[in-house]
Amino acid sequence: MVFRSCLIRWKTHHLGSSIHPVVSFSRSLFASSQVYQTSWVQAVSNAEKVVGFPTSFLSLRSVANDEISNIAVYLKKLIGTGHPLITTAKNLVYSNDKTHQTRGLLVLLMSKAAKKESGQDILPEQRTLAEITELVHTAHLIHTGVINLNTPNANLEMGNKMAVLCGDFFLAHSCVQLATLQNLKVVELIAQAISDYSTAEFIEVVASENDSALDRWTQQMKLRYGSLIAHACQSTLILGNNVDLIEAGKSFGLEIALAWQANNEIQSYQNNANKADHVLSKLFPETPSVDVLSNFQAVRDRHVDAALKMLTAFPQNDASLALGNIVRALKY
Repeated sequence: MVFRSCLIRWKTHHLGSSIHPVVSFSRSLFASSQVYQTSWVQAVSNAEKVVGFPTSFLSLRSVANDEISNIAVYLKKLIGTGHPLITTAKNLVYSNDKTHQTRGLLVLLMSKAAKKESGQDILPEQRTLAEITELVHTAHLIHTGVINLNTPNANLEMGNKMAVLCGDFFLAHSCVQLATLQNLKVVELIAQAISDYSTAEFIEVVASENDSALDRWTQQMKLRYGSLIAHACQSTLILGNNVDLIEAGKSFGLEIALAWQANNEIQSYQNNANKADHVLSKLFPETPSVDVLSNFQAVRDRHVDAALKMLTAFPQNDASLALGNIVRALKY
């Protein structure tokens, strides 16, 4: 936890306009075309019926305690300051677009997809893991609300401190829940995902000089988004004793994460009036906008197809079909 906080503080003070343009990838999970949004919401809503949990319930049940009430008191002080932490909090609590509370749902679906008999239900430990996955992702969203301050600003500085403390609180709470699973391998996997979040902020340090811009994008997205879903899918199969499906589940988690983020970049690019400054233009420099979009759609589709291929290793049931529908919705 302390390591993560130190990394965030380092980023706040040392990363400014000199950051490599490839690192400044879009992190928005909210920009979506109407067609994609409709397909995605329908696929997620149908999937929720399979596992018996709405995605919002996972997050709310995980944080329904007195500590959250105390945090809310401090968050109120940030209203009107323009700090992004307020927007993040609103999107997490009030948003109904089902685009950023779906990681726990994927874990639940993966848990049920591995069941060889239709009567087998999701284990309590697997439901706890789904909540942990949501908590870790929420912590990441809050931590990335730390902003660079070129001039002193008391309100924004307080917002940065709140982002660090709130994110650390969610991580601490997830670690407490993780300990209740009493599985060292699962603890190790989720800890690796948390570590990878931090490593993603320093992609310029760990990347090879020979890596292309697209290679760096892929590497960063694996660390920032893919690692958590991949390790969570792997962990739920360990808890369910589905040893023969562990590698397929891990690969599926990684591929759907990359396809998901690639689609977010595409939706953002389509809705962005100034395409020259968009991350996709940096991935494909000196390329006409039509070709940029086509090139990156091919990247997304490769990951979609790879995720669907991984699902063929699982029994055909309602959960595996729901996972396939969620993946296919990313192509719209």
